Amino acid sequence: MHKANSKLSPINTVEELEYRLSEPTEEDVATMSALKGDILILGAAGKMGPSLAKLAGRSILRAGIKKRVIAVARFSDSSVCSELETAGIETITCDLLKPGSLASLPQVENVVFMAARKFGTSGSEHLTWGMNTFLPGLVAERYRSSQIVAFSTGNVYGLQPVAQGGAVESTPVA
Repeated sequence: MHKANSKLSPINTVEELEYRLSEPTEEDVATMSALKGDILILGAAGKMGPSLAKLAGRSILRAGIKKRVIAVARFSDSSVCSELETAGIETITCDLLKPGSLASLPQVENVVFMAARKFGTSGSEHLTWGMNTFLPGLVAERYRSSQIVAFSTGNVYGLQPVAQGGAVESTPVA
């Protein structure tokens, strides 16, 4: 967890923001030192994946240990793939819903599952269902002997009144 530092200068560019987001804390370095095995990040080209991958990579470097960070995504934007490779992150271009694709990925001890579909779901509900419902089960089966961290969202629900306490199972999806 990053601690706020009032002595930091303002962020003026996207590059400065990315650098700050991937700046490891002592706790990040200690966590990477204690973690056994390599890390596979599925859906690594999304909103948070590149920053997380670079944070993991920089933490490993600072710890002075040998461990792989492997970013897996469709990489529709090839610049994200290049950016990660420049940062020392291994990349694998892969459509996770394509039959056999998960089997082709390396077996690792640690999986971070970030693959999801949020934007542009109207008219492509089948793809949204596949990414957000079917794929997590396939990943859990494929990596059943690995540690898995799953990122998720509550954004399938519309905004709820604060006094209500948030969405519940009976809340209709937006």
